[in-house]
Amino acid sequence: MRIETLLIGLLLCPAAQAQRPALSPFAGVPAPSGAQPAIAAPAVSIRLVEAVALGLRDNRTIRSAFLARVAQRFRLRAAERRFTPRLEIVADLYRQELAGTRSTQASIAGTGGVLLPTGAQIALQWDRRRRLDARSDSDVATLALTQPLLRGAGIAVNRAPVRIARLQETINRLALRNSLAEGISRIVFAYRALQQAQEQVQLAERALARTATLIATNRALIDAGRMAAADIVQGEAEQASQQVALLQIRQQRASAQLALLEQLALAPATNIVAADAVAADRIPIDLSRALAAARENRMDLLAQANAVEQAREDLRIARNQRLWDLSLAATATRSTGRDALLGAYPSRIDNRIGVQLAIPLGDPGPKLAVIEADTGLRTAQLQLESIAQAVETQVRDAAQRVDAAWLQVDTAERFRLLAAHAVEIGREKLAAGRTSNFELLGLQDGLRVAESQALAATIGYLDALTAFDLQIGATLDSWNVEGSDE
Repeated sequence: MRIETLLIGLLLCPAAQAQRPALSPFAGVPAPSGAQPAIAAPAVSIRLVEAVALGLRDNRTIRSAFLARVAQRFRLRAAERRFTPRLEIVADLYRQELAGTRSTQASIAGTGGVLLPTGAQIALQWDRRRRLDARSDSDVATLALTQPLLRGAGIAVNRAPVRIARLQETINRLALRNSLAEGISRIVFAYRALQQAQEQVQLAERALARTATLIATNRALIDAGRMAAADIVQGEAEQASQQVALLQIRQQRASAQLALLEQLALAPATNIVAADAVAADRIPIDLSRALAAARENRMDLLAQANAVEQAREDLRIARNQRLWDLSLAATATRSTGRDALLGAYPSRIDNRIGVQLAIPLGDPGPKLAVIEADTGLRTAQLQLESIAQAVETQVRDAAQRVDAAWLQVDTAERFRLLAAHAVEIGREKLAAGRTSNFELLGLQDGLRVAESQALAATIGYLDALTAFDLQIGATLDSWNVEGSDE
């Protein structure tokens, strides 16, 4: 009694009530009784080829890949303008006061230059100034030419950045094609998952109908006095179990719908239905041709081959940067002007030509760059060998998966036919009183399992073919997709 009194006191104590956990913020929200699953909306049938076309147009991952190509293409154009002349013009107008003297001046200056493939740089500087409150001006123009003889000299070295940019553009295009191939494969896998879920619902409904027919037969036998009334409980229990399984399978179908809608960037409330029938024909695999196709088409293998060439160009540049800076330099300067008191200055041209030599001492940076570039090249080559081996391994594995999947299709189909035949025989025996209700229920359950296995085997074989196409780099060709980034 004392313990009960103490508990009541704690519950009524304000301090104890303040320490009680707060109610959930959703406690007062009514259940969303108006929400309806997508299956309640009007059905929208779609074929696989239509789903792929729609996904290529609207899939957000694919659209993002195309958007990235805009900047990538411009980056290439910027790199290819390496040998394009550049010009900058600066003009100003100002009024100043120095030591009590006021003046108004205007100036215009230009700076231009161009890099030649040989490494030569031609620079032009021009500066013209004029006082507006007095008749005085100056005009100076300088033309300079510098031709490296060691570091930075040669067409191969100076065009290396352009070749690197073009190789990167090839890698970017391969990456786009890979994104398209993977996007198509994801859409196909999602579509087939929906197909399987829809067929599973139909199989479950047929199994439930068979059980209902058996129960009706049992009732007729009971009424005829040929079966005990207690034997019908087994059928009713199986019927209840199948009803629960049907609800679960319908939920799986709803999840498969949402997964496909996400790939197609469609509204989640759309009741999308896969219209294609589930069927598969055997496609023989020529392993030698598949390996050859993979070596020619696999995006990761081709991209890594381009990466090796990029690393080779980086090493070329790094080795060139270790050379002495020996250059031939020439300048020509022309200056003219006019003074308010002395008049015009005589035009003067100053010329200069010579050789410049700069020897770096004690700087480990250039040697470090060569070591890093050489290491990068060797690493890229090793990675290329690793990818080539991985490609062969993946293609061989994908090919044996296709063959194994077809064997499963063939075996599962024979199992389904035998199970269906066993059910028919069981029904005839039950009608003749030569078998039990329990045995027929077992045969019908075996048929349900056989039909589910046959469906899973067919979908698995189709998915194995899709994965095989992706492994050999033939997805875009199989779907007649050009893969252009325009």
